[in-house]
Formats: sequence, structure tokens, C-alpha cells
Amino acid sequence: MLAALMMLLLPASLAAGPLPSGVVPSEAVRAALVETADVIDHVLLDESGRARGDYDWQRGRWSEYEVAWHTGQAIEALLVAHAITGDQRYLDRARRAGDWWVSLEIRDGPLAGMVNAAHGDRLGSLINFTTVGNGTPGLFRLSRVSGDSRYADTAARAIVWLARNTAVPGQPGLYYNIIDPKTGAVWRDRTPHRATSAPAITEVARPNIEGSPFLDACEHLGADWLCRTHDALAQHTAACQDANGLWMRFEPNNAADGTVHPRFNSWNAEAMLRAWRRTGDQRLLAASIATARANQRMIAADGAFDYDQSLAGPRRATSPTGSATAFAGLLWLGLREAGHTEFDASIHAAARWLIANRYPLDHPDPQVRGLVVERRIKGGRVIQRDLGTIFAVRFFAAYLKAFP
Repeated sequence: MLAALMMLLLPASLAAGPLPSGVVPSEAVRAALVETADVIDHVLLDESGRARGDYDWQRGRWSEYEVAWHTGQAIEALLVAHAITGDQRYLDRARRAGDWWVSLEIRDGPLAGMVNAAHGDRLGSLINFTTVGNGTPGLFRLSRVSGDSRYADTAARAIVWLARNTAVPGQPGLYYNIIDPKTGAVWRDRTPHRATSAPAITEVARPNIEGSPFLDACEHLGADWLCRTHDALAQHTAACQDANGLWMRFEPNNAADGTVHPRFNSWNAEAMLRAWRRTGDQRLLAASIATARANQRMIAADGAFDYDQSLAGPRRATSPTGSATAFAGLLWLGLREAGHTEFDASIHAAARWLIANRYPLDHPDPQVRGLVVERRIKGGRVIQRDLGTIFAVRFFAAYLKAFP
């Protein structure tokens, strides 16, 4: 039954025909950017401006999943689409989403200044550090574009709270992952991911440099201590990178069974690259390149990046993950800007895959029309996630800049 459904869910390319090898024509990339940005506007954000999250094909309904960071990334995607096209709709929609985001701020109690960024799904109301850190880049960009400081101010206050309250004593470079919004407690000796009375420090904390939150807050507030925090964190993160370019000791990677999360390593590498641009520290650039090469080993020749990765390669080929393809591409493009062109063939393959692997605009289910494939199999159910489309818009914009 599941296999039959999977066949029905295969997308059809929206391109007029097969795209040529090498550089993808800018007209095709621009058309894909507009169509995917429109999907964010029309489908992936609800009326209040919040991201819908995961779509269950069989049940025909959406469920929340890390709404704050999905919404923040949607804001950033809409803003890059606005920069490319000048379409005011994208800025207006981004502002509505930003208004929802700032409404999450906690005004009093031990979490005053933080945002109530519930993880959702099996973690329920618990706040994950990265739910904030991965969502805030869009808020800082929104303030720069709109001239309204509320968005960046709210994000910066939450980041300052995290910097002051989640650092692991005696463990430079590590920040605790989980906060309980009901009590204000930071989880230091337990993890929601498995039942254990004595979790290792790497199960309850990690670098949490994803999204470069400390650097964004520093640049907004002019607070040098936050820039120094980011730079030191980047150096510590690079120092604990494995030789294969990954960070297997930290969840959601799993050194015990070799499971590799398809985006986590790219998040770290993106932050390394930003820190390198600030400091010129070649170790940070080398760490970014190592991850970029690891992504190149994991991604298929045609640009497909399966969610279910292990050190031995894809465990199953049933979960193509557009956000992983797009994020790998963004990292490769960032390194290309720094003078490293070794990833060009993979960049072009990613562009072709993202353009081709979208559900048709006339798909019988209006909830998935135009979405980039981002599929998971969870409990026997087929789930389409919003992130493939969101990251694809950012990738298309960066591709057009590199290959106008």
C-alpha cells in the first residue's frame, strides 16, 4: 500500500524539457524562484504568518514542527525573492510572518526576553536552542529590509538570553539544547531523545552555532562580546570536527550507528564560513571545505540528497530531501565566492534537481502544488515537509548571483 502511494507521489518536472548539463539557464532558475516563493506565500504560511510544517499525505493535514525556525527561514526566503524580483507581496508576507514571530516573546519570569519557540512533534512544548538559532537570521534581515527594528530586537533579546543561560560551565564551545518553558529550567542532565539517567554531555549539549545567532545579534546590537563568543565558538566547533568533515559526536548525528543528519553538518560549516570571513582564520575555511566535500560524497550524481544517510551511504532511497540538496548547494556557492570552484558540477546538479523535483502546479492536491520534494516516512506515513521549498528559494537566489 505504501509503495503504491509512493509511486503516486512522484513529482513531474515543471521545466519545459530536460535541462542541459553545465550552467542552468538563468530564465529557468528565475522562473523556479518565483514559483517556489509563491508557494511559500500561498500555501506554506497560514493566515497568521506561521509556517505550517509537515503535511501528512494520507490524512490530508498539516502538523506543527519547529514552527519558529521554519517561519524564520520562510521569512528569509521571501526576502531574497523580494530582492530578486522587487515584488512587494513577498515583503508584505514576510512582515506578517515576522509579526507572528515577535509575538512569541516571553515578557516576564525566568525566561523573560526568550521566545516561546515550541519544538512541536514528539518534543511538544519544549524549546530547542536551534529552533531559535535557525529561525532568527530571517528576523535580522527583515529589520534591515523593512527598517522596523522590532524583528531584530526580539531575536537579539532571545539570543542574549541563550548566551547567558545555556553555556555549559567548564565546557567551552558547548551550549545546552533544551529549555522547558513551563519552569524555565535548562535541561542539563536529561535528554528528550532517549530514556537514560546519565546522558553524555554531547547528548544534552552541542556547539549550537547553527544559523550564527551570536554573530547576528552582535552585528545588530554592536555588542562585541557576542562577536567574540561567535568567533570562539566557531574555533571550538572546527576543532571538534571529525576528519571526514562531519560532527558525529553530536546529535542529531549518531556515532553509535553511523547515522548522519542531512543538514546539521552544513549548518555548522555555514557558520565556520561566516567566522572565516570575519577573522581570516584558515582553520575555519578548511572546516567548511571538509564538510562541503562530505556533502559531495553523500549527494547523488543527479543532485538528490536522501534524508536517511549513514557513514556508509544512504540507508534507504525513499526520502529525497530538497532542503539538504539546497543547503549543500548554498555552502558550495559560498565557497565558490571565496574562490573554490571545485564544487561547480555539484552546484549545477543541485539546481537541476531542485527545478525538476517539484510537484506540478496542477497537482490534484492543492496543498502540495509547486512544493519541492522533501519527503519522510514516519510511522508508515508519508510526510511532505515545507523546508525543501524554503531552502530552494534561497539557493535559486544565490545561484542567480553566481551565474547571472
